[in-house]
Amino acid sequence: MTKKHIVVLTTGGTIASKPSDSGRSQSGALSGEQLLEKVALPQGVDVTLEVMSILQKPSNAVTLADLDELHCQGRRALSRADVDGLVITHGTDTLEETAYFLSLTLPADKPCVITGSQRAPHQLGTDAFKNICDAIVAAASPQLSQLGCVVVFNESLFAARYARKVSSFQLHGFDAPGAGALGYIDGQRLKLYHTGTAIAPPIEGWDTPLPRVDLLPAYLDASPTLLKACVESGAKGVVINGLGRGHVPPGWMNEIRALVSAGVPVAVVSSCAQGPVNTSYEFSGSLADLMSAGVIALNDISARKARLALALLLSSTPREALGDAMERLMA
Repeated sequence: MTKKHIVVLTTGGTIASKPSDSGRSQSGALSGEQLLEKVALPQGVDVTLEVMSILQKPSNAVTLADLDELHCQGRRALSRADVDGLVITHGTDTLEETAYFLSLTLPADKPCVITGSQRAPHQLGTDAFKNICDAIVAAASPQLSQLGCVVVFNESLFAARYARKVSSFQLHGFDAPGAGALGYIDGQRLKLYHTGTAIAPPIEGWDTPLPRVDLLPAYLDASPTLLKACVESGAKGVVINGLGRGHVPPGWMNEIRALVSAGVPVAVVSSCAQGPVNTSYEFSGSLADLMSAGVIALNDISARKARLALALLLSSTPREALGDAMERLMA
């Protein structure tokens, strides 16, 4: 078997932590080189690793500008003929968003794998080095080409579109509610159950900085002034994390109609862990009411990811074609 060349981009997070004087963890304190020094690959895994520290921060501090830089570095690495795959280490707080952003913007002809850890490298029972090993094994496998960015965690593989952090501390920190895992990694063996949803071609031609898209949760008796405040403070689009099948409080409808009439794109998803939105009800604030007002309904995606997709398309798609572009992306 030919030796594989894997590029590892590190960005900080729990997986790159050191202990502080207080006994807490300093997230992102380790450089990529320091982190990879402690990784021992399974016997039989023949790879050359090239490590680059892109960021050293906790992932709650990752910005859209950081995502752009990570995209540029990832695209540069994947375009090289001598590179077979890409691994990215990342904090778990926003890992699912970064994974989805890269799945939308990077070519899928070579594996791109993102991982992190729930326990820091210095903590008892750390999963840091195991997850890195599994990510490298995955990135060296041609089985993952054409699948877009894949999340590897706790010996499981998840499509970036569906991966979600489901535990704040346990080692099974990620899952794909409603979709399930793509497969698993057992030592040097990678097994795919299925290939998941086909990956659309990468979004091209988007500008930086990306337009600001705000995310608003719908909840019992929520004030509609939140919608107006988003746009007045600079948001160019809004994603609503809707109730149930994609509903909002009835008092939101006048403000939503005003935003749509003013040319501000508004999208709605379900805040449920799984299940699509649906126009099965007819009342003020229902999905049917929202869609009649011009709101874009999105299925099978979290609000945090829909926000990134809308920002990318706002930057690269004519306003009149935005709804159709979003629907194609979500298909």
